[in-house]
Amino acid sequence: MALLAALWVLISVTPSSPGVLVAIMAVVAVMIGALTPDLDQPTANVWRRMLGGKIIGNVFQAFSGGHRHMTHSLLGIVGIGWLLWLGIHRYLQPDFWKQSELLWRAFMIGYISHPIADTLTDRGVPWLWPLRWHVRIPPGPEELRVTTDSWVERILVRGAVMLAIGLLLVSRWSPVLDFFKA
Repeated sequence: MALLAALWVLISVTPSSPGVLVAIMAVVAVMIGALTPDLDQPTANVWRRMLGGKIIGNVFQAFSGGHRHMTHSLLGIVGIGWLLWLGIHRYLQPDFWKQSELLWRAFMIGYISHPIADTLTDRGVPWLWPLRWHVRIPPGPEELRVTTDSWVERILVRGAVMLAIGLLLVSRWSPVLDFFKA
């Protein structure tokens, strides 16, 4: 899902971007954004790779309410997005706002893609946290929900993502080619 979001951002950003570097940074921002919701678990990749990361991860988990709580909710999305937006406008010079806002949008697309994908899983997502109600799509039988490496993930989800990537590339082929010519 994050790969699809990154590709969409790359294709959308490239024609109007101030340069190839900003477009590449936008793709990186999407990928970082997609990993951000899982900072609420001490076993997240970023915490495992950081000195003292397990301790920081435990503190963050306690603050956020645990895995798939605040960081996977509308409140978390709006809160983290607002803090980043505030940081851009408070700590950066206005000359950098246009590029920074582009990267902020890319980050947010990646961030939002994560809980959307998690909504398809058996655990669902607490979109209205702190309410304990988890949204699961589809609401029907458990067999149709995504679990890691299940047939639903391997065939339906990955197939749908690959189809979407293919349709996106075909519909916007010219900017893709232009990006690689630059």
